Formats: sequence, structure tokens, C-alpha cells
Amino acid sequence: MKAPTTRPFEASDVDAAAGLLAARHRRDLAGEPALDPGFAEPAACAALLRDAWERGARGAVAETADGTLAGYLLAVPGDDVRGRHVWTGPGHYAAHDGDVLRGLYAHLSGPWLGEGRLHHYAVSAAHDLPVWLSQCFAYEQVHAVTDLVAGEAGFHDDVRAAGPSDLAALEPLFRLVADAHTGPPVFAFIEQSFHEGLRPGHLELLEDPAVSYWLAEGPEGARGFCVMRPVPDDEVSPTAPRGSVELLLAATAPECRGSGVGRRLTEHALADAARSGFRVCVTDWRAANPLSSVFWPRRGFRPVAHRLHRLLDPRLSQG
Repeated sequence: MKAPTTRPFEASDVDAAAGLLAARHRRDLAGEPALDPGFAEPAACAALLRDAWERGARGAVAETADGTLAGYLLAVPGDDVRGRHVWTGPGHYAAHDGDVLRGLYAHLSGPWLGEGRLHHYAVSAAHDLPVWLSQCFAYEQVHAVTDLVAGEAGFHDDVRAAGPSDLAALEPLFRLVADAHTGPPVFAFIEQSFHEGLRPGHLELLEDPAVSYWLAEGPEGARGFCVMRPVPDDEVSPTAPRGSVELLLAATAPECRGSGVGRRLTEHALADAARSGFRVCVTDWRAANPLSSVFWPRRGFRPVAHRLHRLLDPRLSQG
């Protein structure tokens, strides 16, 4: 059989690409029913792809001899803290098989290098991991879901809702997540401006009526926090279901780790979300973070996608 031919993705390809994405999502939904069933329909996928196109996503399609779309791959170019990069989001690819996806990446990665875009990011559905890993991508972030069941179990007396007046007590905990990411074995680069924005950012969360900001405290003060928020409509995706709640941030004081504080905070936050009517919670964590990679699966979170990263040798772009 003749291999598909490749050409640039055009706006007129959205509907055909949406059919491929819907088929991919039906496969993923069969393995994880907590995902959004809406993306099993081409109409929802078409809306996602049109939005991606308007946001600057560009790429290529693979066509069979009769003009049928066999796959597509899109990426949004960027120049920021991630370096000069391209970003393939959760709905930015779909293909009949892995060979088609590999061919599309081979077709696009050369021009990306020509533009000096050495950092390649892709959010891969769990089923497609072998394809991306075969192209020398590596794990960076885990995206996961858990089911929420309404009931009284899970509430704890040492956990309460925090407010703006708790900002000073919470502040010593604000850097914990970033410090875990900049240190070994994660070694993520974080700009100073991020740290400067922590206090106003947490104050904004504490003041937001849609956010549930939970505080665990003891005689010595704040022991940990857990922040929950509804997933906004503009962030709904194949990995973040419509109507779900996101566990956005959580941290436990180092001296309290292993005491059950983090577990009680999480149980309380999830129980409250279930009582509020949410049935699915999403979260994500750095794959190389040894604490997160053990803690969140033990709380019932199941990986549904992974953000992957490939860094090309900088010498390749030197003239």
C-alpha cells in the first residue's frame, strides 16, 4: 500500500481532522470513562480545532491516494520561559496508526529545527505514548483524573476553608512546589518573576468565590493547603472534562510530611467537591517529582495523558 502523502494543514481540513480526533477520543473513552464524552462527537472536536487554528496552531496532514485524511499534527510556536519551542496540545493530533503520526512528526520537525525551535512539546493520550516515545520524547508532566462520590466520609476537623486573612500564615508554604521542581531530580527552570507573583497570585485565589482554598493547621500554624477550582469552559479538553473540578495546587510543610496532613487535606477537598456536585477531579504533576508521583496515584488519580518534551541538540541550529 502506498504511504500517505503530506501537505500543510489548512482551515478547510478542520472537519475531516475532527472526525479523526473524535475516533481517537472514543478509543480513549473506552479505556477511561471519566473523560469528557463530548469529544467523542466530531462537532466538539471541530470547535476545539478551529480554536487551535485561530490561536496559531499550524502543521500538516497525511492523505491517502483517494484524498482521505489519515492523520494530522498541529503545533503552536512559542518563545517564552520554555525556550523557542512548538507545543502540540491534547487535541492537536490524531492518526489512523502510529506510522502515520511518526511520518507527520518527521515531516514537520525539520522545518521546526530550521526555525531554531529546539524544544518540542506534545501532550500525548496514554494509548499513544509508545509512538511519541519512539521519537525520543521523554516524560515531563502527568495528567490524571479521579472519580468523586458524594458522601460524608473524608471531612476532617483540622482542615478549614482559608480566606484572605490567612495570607501571611500561608506564605511560608508558597514556594514549596516551585522549590521541589527546581531541585533534584526535576531540575525545572523557574524565572524570578514567578516567585514574585506567588503572594498576589495566592491572594487572588483566596479572594475568588469560585475557588475552594483549604488550609490544614495546628498549634504551630499552617501545615498545608489544597486549592480546588472548577475547570473553566475555555480549558475543557480531551484530558479535562467539562463540568469537572481541578485540584490546582497543594503543598504540605516539610516537617509535617508523613503525618497524614496531605492525605487529610486531599480527602477533605475531594469530599467537598463531591458534595458540591462534581463527579470528576483532574490534576497534574511533574513525572520526575518523587513525592507527587507516589502521593497522587495513592489518592486515586489515574493517568490519562502525559506532557512529553524533546530537546534537540543546540549544535544542530548553529550555522
